[in-house]
Amino acid sequence: MYFKLRLLLVCVLLVVSVPFSQAKPLGGDVPVAAEQGNQRYKRQFSLNLGATYEDGYGTDVNAEAIASLWKSQSGNTKLDGSASYNQHFGGLSGDGKPRISGLLTFSHGY
Repeated sequence: MYFKLRLLLVCVLLVVSVPFSQAKPLGGDVPVAAEQGNQRYKRQFSLNLGATYEDGYGTDVNAEAIASLWKSQSGNTKLDGSASYNQHFGGLSGDGKPRISGLLTFSHGY
């Protein structure tokens, strides 16, 4: 029961965070479509969720979000970010501690 509640909470938090992750369009993006006078921009955001269960071992749960945060007008310089969550539930060793990490990647091409 505890596992299901925590898994549900993680999924809800990830789904709720998606609307807040949409920033201004990246430089150089072209509108995808015009709906009722508003322009829509293609967002570069990826959300991956997964769980693996093995009988007698337990369940591994993971979530990852990857986004292009900023891009210069020339396209030579950009900032990308990612965040991940991993945790093991059940099995002989019991529940593991959550592992949360983040990464910012700044790159510039000459």
